[in-house]
Amino acid sequence: MSISITVNDVKDIATITIVGSFDFSLFNEFRAGYSDLNKPYKTYVVDMSMVEYLDSAALGMLLSMRNAIEADCNIQLTGANAFIKNILMISRFDKRFDIQ
Repeated sequence: MSISITVNDVKDIATITIVGSFDFSLFNEFRAGYSDLNKPYKTYVVDMSMVEYLDSAALGMLLSMRNAIEADCNIQLTGANAFIKNILMISRFDKRFDIQ
């Protein structure tokens, strides 16, 4: 389980890539991934292409991210497998996030 952060200042995008299980053990690392950046970005991408497991704590962390980031900023949840994407849709995250 790990998180990596990449930023593209030209495109104004910050990408948080999650590997392995997305659960409470990543709480501090995930929050730091968007709150400890040098500046706010227009778009935040949460790359879930390598996430194998997601629990309710992860859903809560995503909601906390949405509340912490300015409303006019776009948050994209990308690369989720079919099972995780289904959880996101059932939880109505498509109303608050751009799920791709």
